[in-house]
Amino acid sequence: MIDFRYFLVSIAAIFLALAVGVALGAGPLKGELDQQLRATIESLGKEKDGLRQEINALQQGDKYRDSFAADLAPSLVKNRLAGEKIVVVALPDANRGLVKDVQDSLRAANGTVTGTVQMTAKWADPEQRQFVDDLAARLVTGDVRMPVEGSAYDRAGIVLARALVTRDAQAAGRKDAATPTIMGAFGEGDLVDADSDLPQADLAVVVAPPMPKGGEKPDPAANDAWVALARSLDSASQGAVVVGDTSSATEGGVLASLRNNAQASAQVSSVDVANLTSGRVAAVWALAEQAGGGVGQYGAVGTTDGALPKAATGP
Repeated sequence: MIDFRYFLVSIAAIFLALAVGVALGAGPLKGELDQQLRATIESLGKEKDGLRQEINALQQGDKYRDSFAADLAPSLVKNRLAGEKIVVVALPDANRGLVKDVQDSLRAANGTVTGTVQMTAKWADPEQRQFVDDLAARLVTGDVRMPVEGSAYDRAGIVLARALVTRDAQAAGRKDAATPTIMGAFGEGDLVDADSDLPQADLAVVVAPPMPKGGEKPDPAANDAWVALARSLDSASQGAVVVGDTSSATEGGVLASLRNNAQASAQVSSVDVANLTSGRVAAVWALAEQAGGGVGQYGAVGTTDGALPKAATGP
């Protein structure tokens, strides 16, 4: 406990220091201090004006960049996905506006969106892992080969992919007899939210969520579940691309987990600037590249293969 006498002495010292400061400020140092203060204020004001001009210039530059990209985008994506059937899979907390923009870009590329599947957080909840695994085991069809080794998420991803995508170009766009049963059961289990009778697609786009604000990082096990799902969709189709904003490619994000997984990144493509028009052009090109048998990681964060595929397939 602080001695009361020490406390009184400390208070007295503080008041004495304040008194001396006031006396000096009102006396011999007053003029000099006033001049220094005015000079500092003027300097800060000039610095603020300079920063404001820089911000305005950057905003104008961004506005021009976005306008330029928006004008060019239609010609850059036209017919890139002609004849392709694409399913959009939105992960929990994926930005709804981004999901819609991705759908619009796919259609602008003359691709057909077979539907949108909204995944729920329950799919990747560690406490629900056994439930997910058991349900997948009951839903597996005879034409699906389940891995001897692998996680519950690998097995569940394979079953969901069986319902949504196909490698058979002739079957793409048609409804499959197994889809209603699989999607219905996953829907009743609160694992997905989607039409239970979707036509099959031959390509898939997975929309990742941004990193949570406030420094909180997602559970790595959940990211592993989403990476496993992306790999399953890719293996069962002509290709898959995972898209998101730049935060999703930073430490703890879904795209970062994908890119840090050597097997997944050699199989599934990604684009980390899909919130920009230019990024969605890159996503369309990356999907066309997947359809042609290629793979790449594109965007602005970390080590990538560039802004977009160097030689996009298609017209």
